[in-house]
Amino acid sequence: MRGLPPIGYMRRRLQSALVFYSMNYLLHTMVRVELYGLRLPEVKPGDDLARLIVEGASREAGGLRDGDVLVIASKVVSKSYGLLIDMRRVKPSKKALRIARKTGMNPRMVQAVLENCDRVLFLIPIKLIADRFFDGFMKLAENPENARRALELIPYMLVVRRGLQVYTDAGLDFSNHPENVASIPPENPDLYARKLRKRIKELSGMDVAVVISDTECFPGIGSIDLARGSSGIEVVSRRFGALDRFGKPKFGGVDRVADQLASAAALLMGQTAEGIPVVLVRGLRYVRREEGVLDHTLEPEAVKHIFRLILRENIRVLGLRCLLRLIA
Repeated sequence: MRGLPPIGYMRRRLQSALVFYSMNYLLHTMVRVELYGLRLPEVKPGDDLARLIVEGASREAGGLRDGDVLVIASKVVSKSYGLLIDMRRVKPSKKALRIARKTGMNPRMVQAVLENCDRVLFLIPIKLIADRFFDGFMKLAENPENARRALELIPYMLVVRRGLQVYTDAGLDFSNHPENVASIPPENPDLYARKLRKRIKELSGMDVAVVISDTECFPGIGSIDLARGSSGIEVVSRRFGALDRFGKPKFGGVDRVADQLASAAALLMGQTAEGIPVVLVRGLRYVRREEGVLDHTLEPEAVKHIFRLILRENIRVLGLRCLLRLIA
């Protein structure tokens, strides 16, 4: 009869088994989110965008799955629905000509912005800022000559209100379009997100969430993608005051989930010639909800009241001099 193996040998075998089963457990329980960039053919007015997306998901991600999230660039939605402007047909008004004369902007572009917004809120002298504080964006440019041309073409940006949302230049986009053509975002992005989600379910049988994204200026320098419309996902998480790991109520937990998805998708979409207008997000644990971005957007009057409240409380607590220092 053979004797028992040495204690040291048994201990090593036991440790190896524990490591193996621990790693196996972690691999099967770890949280993983995957992003797939979907390349589509050049989208034209009248194209069935939902069908192109379903076909793209079949090529790039093995098809759609229930619970996937599709982040779709606003521009490709505009293209498919024919929300395009032929700038040659735009006739500048007196107001557009006056603004163009003072800013150096293209008067047709100014007119297109005025025609596609409810109100001009303020303007940003982007070329003056770039020249004075960022060396004309030369350190941020691969080609300095192209950077100079871009600033000459758009020396100012008009910040406007369109519906309940705020846009620079009313969301007009000239990139990746033929000469003299610009796209304009859908007026109600939530409505288009719902339409696309419904059509995708008809074609694939899968219930997915849809987020329509757009690129905007980031305070300070740069740009960031945010959600303009959505369907099938909780736009803002409802965990304010939830307990943290130490049992304390958290001052937070109100995450802008749709905006975070738009920003994550932008890593694959890019801003120039990447050719990826749709990103499929798989594995995200999210709350399904029949709501849109506009359900979490304040009415203009509410924004005014909040701004006045902030000013009043700053003057009351910190004094008027503190506010004057900001603009001095």
